[in-house]
Amino acid sequence: MKKKHTVIALIMALVMSCSMVAQAGFTPRYDVDMPDIPDIEVTLSDEMKEAANQAAQKQIEKMVLEQPVITSASYWQSTQRHEYAIATIAWDKVEDATSYKIEITKADGISKTFESQYNIMSACNYNDEFVLPDLDGATVRVRAYGEDKTYSMWSDTVEINSFRLNSYCDQNLFLTDKK
Repeated sequence: MKKKHTVIALIMALVMSCSMVAQAGFTPRYDVDMPDIPDIEVTLSDEMKEAANQAAQKQIEKMVLEQPVITSASYWQSTQRHEYAIATIAWDKVEDATSYKIEITKADGISKTFESQYNIMSACNYNDEFVLPDLDGATVRVRAYGEDKTYSMWSDTVEINSFRLNSYCDQNLFLTDKK
């Protein structure tokens, strides 16, 4: 009985291998004659050029507010008794600005945008988990917004200074700059 099963298995393997070879032998070649595609040159009409220039000019006119200048960017973290962290960003006030957007980007690329009506922003780990575990190597930039959808360009990107507040057994505190 075992010999019979072995012979049947060998015959089936032989038939299957022959059918695969036969299929590969009968597959037609895939040669497609591709037509030559000429280079396409696009020229815009004068009306289209004028419309593009007007749209660009309109966008530039919306950016009438001054670019903010960041004056301070710091991150403080304390591990004394419990973990506490705060990020504070300050910049020069922009005339006619009604609000600001502050974008903080961590070293790993994750970013978050905050909003403020003042030229300073603080975020701590009690009200925003973004500031933990740390902002080492993080950067910040600020944009001003005004009435009638006016806005400024983003400020220059500034690296946030990180500081740690630690304590020893003798309760003497010291400050370390983690750079």
